Amino acid sequence: NDPESKRELQVIDYKQQQHRLFPLLAASYCFFFTGKKIMRNLNTIEQRIVNGTGTITKTQVGDIHASSSALKSFTTTVAADGIEDCRKACGGHGFLHCSGLPELICSYLQSPTVEGDNQMLPQQVVKVLLKLVQNVKDGNEKAISEWRGCDAGYLVAPVTQMISDQKYNNKCEADSIDSMMNTNVLIKMFKHRASRLLVQVAAQIQEDMLNGSSFQDAWNASLIQMARVSRAHSIYLLFANFLSGIKEEEQKNTIGNDEVQVMTDLLLLFGLYWVEREIGDFLEDSYITAQQAKWVRFAMLAMLKKIRPNAVSLVDGWDISDFRLKSSLGRYDGNVYNAIIESSKKDPLNATEPGPGYKKHLSKLIVDEVGVYTGTISRL
Repeated sequence: NDPESKRELQVIDYKQQQHRLFPLLAASYCFFFTGKKIMRNLNTIEQRIVNGTGTITKTQVGDIHASSSALKSFTTTVAADGIEDCRKACGGHGFLHCSGLPELICSYLQSPTVEGDNQMLPQQVVKVLLKLVQNVKDGNEKAISEWRGCDAGYLVAPVTQMISDQKYNNKCEADSIDSMMNTNVLIKMFKHRASRLLVQVAAQIQEDMLNGSSFQDAWNASLIQMARVSRAHSIYLLFANFLSGIKEEEQKNTIGNDEVQVMTDLLLLFGLYWVEREIGDFLEDSYITAQQAKWVRFAMLAMLKKIRPNAVSLVDGWDISDFRLKSSLGRYDGNVYNAIIESSKKDPLNATEPGPGYKKHLSKLIVDEVGVYTGTISRL
C-alpha cells in the first residue's frame, strides 16, 4: 500500500480476494461442526434401534430427514460453486492441470445431483416443516413437545407467535456496527428469517387452494419459495451448530481462549456474509432497516481484516497433505513457480525442443516465407 515500498502486495491482501475466499474458509468449519452434530444424532438413533432402548418418533425421523436434506442441498452447492470461485481467484494458473482445481471440480460436480438432486430436496424439507406449522395451528401440544427436542425446534416459538399474533412485528436489535458483530443478534436474524419464510409458504399454499387451485398446482407455485425456506433452515443450522460446537470444545478444554476467539470470528464472518448476500430476505418485512443493512456490510469488511492474520493457519489446520491436494498452487512450502515449471517438464509435449509435430507441420509454414502474411483478400 506504500507507494515508496518495493514490496509487492500479496494477492490475499486484496479485499475482493478475501471476500471470495474467507467466507468459504468459514463455511468449511461450519460444515465440519454440523457434520459432527448430524453424525451424533444418527448414531443415537441407530443405537436405540440396535439396542431396543428408548423410542424413536416419526417426528424425530422426519426432522433428521429434513435437516440432512436441507444441508446436503445447501452445502454441496456452496462447495461446488466455491471450488469454481477458487479457480477463478487463481487467474490463469487456475486452468493448469497442476493446480489440482480442474480435477477437483470435475470429480466433485456430481455432488449437487447424486444422492438427491439439490433442486428437488427442498421439497422434502418443506414437506416435513409444514407438519410443524400444522401442529402449531392445531395446538397439538404432544407433537409440539416432540418438535422442541429436534433440530427444527427453534421454529416452534417464532412460528407460534407469527400464527397467533397477526401484529407480530419483530425487529433486529443491533444499534451499531459493533453490535451487529454479535452471535446472538445474528442467530436471531436467521431464526426470524427461516420462520417467516416457512409460515409464508404455508399461507401461500393455503391461499392458492382457497382460490380454486388444486393441491398439486398450489405446491408447484410455491417451489421457488420452498428453496428459500430450505436454504434459510440450512444456514440457521450451520450457524447454530458451529456456535454450539465452539462452546463444547471450549468446555472440554480442546481449544483455548485464543482459538475460541478465532473460531468465533469465522462464525461471525459466515453469518454476516450470508446476511449480506441475501439481504432482501431481511429487508422484505422490515426486520432490519437500511442503516442496519449498511452496518452488516461494514461489519463483514471488518471481519475480513480481523481474520486475515490467521487465514493461512486456519487453512493449514485441516492438515491436508500435498500428496492428497495434488496442487502446485496449494503446496505447503509455497514454492509455487518452481513447482509449475517442474510440472510442465512432465508433459510429453515439452519433452523435446522444439515440440513434436514442429518439423512435420509448423516448419513448412516458415520455410521460404510460406507462412508470411500477404494480405489475402477475404472471400466473404
